[in-house]
Amino acid sequence: MPITVRVRSGTTQGGEAPALTFDGSRVVLGRGAGADVRLPDTSVSLRHASIRSSGSDYALVDEGSTNGTFVGGIRLSPQTPRVLRSGDLVRLGRVWVEVVIGHAAPTYDLALATRDIALALVARAMDAAGQGTAPRVHVVEGPDTGAELHLVDEGRVYTLGRAETCDLPLADADASREHAQIVRRGNQVLVRDLGSRNGVFLGEAQLPPQRDVPWRSTAMMRVGVAVLALDEPVVAALSELEHAEDEPFAEVPPEPAPDAAAEPAHAPAPQEGHDEAPPSSAATGDAPIAMVPVATTPTTPGARKKGWSLTDVLVVVLAISVIGASAAGLVWLLRG
Repeated sequence: MPITVRVRSGTTQGGEAPALTFDGSRVVLGRGAGADVRLPDTSVSLRHASIRSSGSDYALVDEGSTNGTFVGGIRLSPQTPRVLRSGDLVRLGRVWVEVVIGHAAPTYDLALATRDIALALVARAMDAAGQGTAPRVHVVEGPDTGAELHLVDEGRVYTLGRAETCDLPLADADASREHAQIVRRGNQVLVRDLGSRNGVFLGEAQLPPQRDVPWRSTAMMRVGVAVLALDEPVVAALSELEHAEDEPFAEVPPEPAPDAAAEPAHAPAPQEGHDEAPPSSAATGDAPIAMVPVATTPTTPGARKKGWSLTDVLVVVLAISVIGASAAGLVWLLRG
């Protein structure tokens, strides 16, 4: 029977919780790139927990995580299976997920889907911290070295070439007037050769004309004599999170307050000791899920930004969300 894992932390109020549906014998949850459900938060271990099928049942197993795996307020002993019921809320470190067991179509292309969810969660955290998330194209070699183009609008077609009307004009006699176009679709940046005279190269490979080709930040693009690089802040932040050390934390996140405005889509089945309610907007809201600083490149060698660091901002955002969740829970208790 398929099992669906919904990420309940880091979702915006009124937004649908990101979900993945599996139909296999084991689902790994963790921060590492190899996890089936990637949770980009340093309180989550690289391989934090796994869900294993046992006949018609599913069991949750803590894989020796740093900050523990909790169901119904109870911390699981490492490598000791705990049978799951549909609607169970599971806490991994400070991240909440909901498990739904039932008939649902398995997610198509799980590897791509889980990467997209991880990138979306990191992007929300960066937005909450006031960090820019738009990919940036900049010229690193050629007459226009230092020129840059921010791909702010998803779906917009950006052109580059010799014409002054291009979004990124190039003072290069080897470039065509409209040499290439770049467009951002979801988490992908696509490049198209517009039938240029001298071609477009990604790395050593020349692109076929009039065909969109994905551009990753690991490859340089060459247009005439100009060499262009792609910076993807969200991708870089996700990579940093996946290579960071586990962050031990002593404070237990407050139990999410019940959301009286809306009933949960999948109510948990009655279970002894299961007294945790699904995270409400007060508990999750716009709170970030990713809790490590994003790597930034100084504008000059040895330069450092003054003022608050990203770590400071993220800590403040997390503190505000925790205070909000605690206040909401107190109000609910007093009204009860």
